[in-house]
Amino acid sequence: MKVSLRTTQFVSSLLAPTLALTIAVAGSSASADPVSTTLPDTVAGAVAKMLIAHINTDTPGAIQQWAPAILSTSVEADARAAILKQLAVSARDSGGVDFVDARTQGPPGMLVVTIKGRRTGQRVALVLLPDPEQPGKLAMVDMVPVDDPTLYAAWPETGASYAEIARLAEDALNQLERTTDFSGCLSISDGMDTFFDECRGSADRTFGVEADQRTKFHIGSMNKMFTAVAIGQLVEAGELSWDTTLAELMPEYPDQAAAANITVWQLLHHTAGLGDFFVTEFFQNRENFINPGDYLDLIARQPSIFEPGTDWSYSNAGYVLLGRIVENVSGEDYFDYIQRHIFTPAGMTSSGFDSQEDITQNLAIGYFREGAFATSWKANWMTLPFKGSPAGGGYSTNRDLLRFAGALRAGRLVGTATLQKMFDDGVPVGPGAYAAGFGDRQSNGRHIRGHAGGAPGMSANLAMVWETGATVAVTSNQGDTPTAMLLSERIADLLARQD
Repeated sequence: MKVSLRTTQFVSSLLAPTLALTIAVAGSSASADPVSTTLPDTVAGAVAKMLIAHINTDTPGAIQQWAPAILSTSVEADARAAILKQLAVSARDSGGVDFVDARTQGPPGMLVVTIKGRRTGQRVALVLLPDPEQPGKLAMVDMVPVDDPTLYAAWPETGASYAEIARLAEDALNQLERTTDFSGCLSISDGMDTFFDECRGSADRTFGVEADQRTKFHIGSMNKMFTAVAIGQLVEAGELSWDTTLAELMPEYPDQAAAANITVWQLLHHTAGLGDFFVTEFFQNRENFINPGDYLDLIARQPSIFEPGTDWSYSNAGYVLLGRIVENVSGEDYFDYIQRHIFTPAGMTSSGFDSQEDITQNLAIGYFREGAFATSWKANWMTLPFKGSPAGGGYSTNRDLLRFAGALRAGRLVGTATLQKMFDDGVPVGPGAYAAGFGDRQSNGRHIRGHAGGAPGMSANLAMVWETGATVAVTSNQGDTPTAMLLSERIADLLARQD
């Protein structure tokens, strides 16, 4: 199967974690060319040189006028608008940028250029992917904040004791709070006991409410794990199979011709070729999308990206359809099903799905910065769906996420054989693979499994060292940046080296 990264409206939601892992996770199996202190003589290198020059000399309006000339016609309208805004706010906020280094990695021709803002010293990865069908044009542009390189300078390349891991984690949280105004919680378990459990920053910046272990954070796409486990339960119960088609399970789906060629297995692995529902129509009518069934017509009207089973593209739409399948097969409302069959047996007492009308005690307000070089915070009210969905947007706490990890490994949610099947035959992506609702990579000969979630105002990750039970959970009400996710994965690598 061919695997590619494709342009979507929210490139950062997928690319930032993948990019961060590929570049920086110690022990990652991903490969990249050596770092170069000069720009390569390639299409992407030439465009990078022009972009840096325009960020340094143009007004925000001028760079928006120039930039469309370098974008491929394959870039969708919403993604195009997002790219132009990124460049405009970079010209506004950076104070000019300086080239730091470059490397080629990822899909053929992709170039990752590190630039540094002169105003604050913030480093940013400028990610450029040429369109092979349109010479000189880019199919993707993204700008991802990069952590200060000193953050992990003292971290060992070999193993560390639990006490040393706790010390490193505390030092990292302190530095992030001091230098990036980080807010969130980090918890680390050795498989039996939680030996590190600390929070930093504000749950609500308006009223000065500090984050603590009771704080509930939105967790973005981490909810996909719950949806996948729900499907696994129904397969285990004999109510459907991995190869059952969407048409068989959802006769109400508007495009039955397409549904006949899409399987549950493909939906779980993002290989169904579906487009996404994060389009202008969705955001203009957010209050109309409450339950999984509300999305069907919108999803069916989005153009397919490829023939089912022939490629990979991260799809929130596919997981909403899986949520509707849970409803059709179980006869239960999706949100009730997750509560009864996953949250309750796992002991997750502080997890759920809220709408914008709900009052949820101890729920953090989400904050984001408008651009990679921005310094001021914005609340994320206008970027949120009206309610979370089977694709993401629910809330949880670190303690609940650790409980989920324990229940999953202990077989209290699905049996060992079903769970093993879910991890078999993952699709290669980034530094590892995407299994059925879980990321899966190897570190020190052990599997690190889990899922990240990222969107404006939320950044979270669960990383389970599968063979030992050691687990890291991180939740944050700021983002979308890879900082919190990368910290948890770095810690997971140290845990994977434990004897």
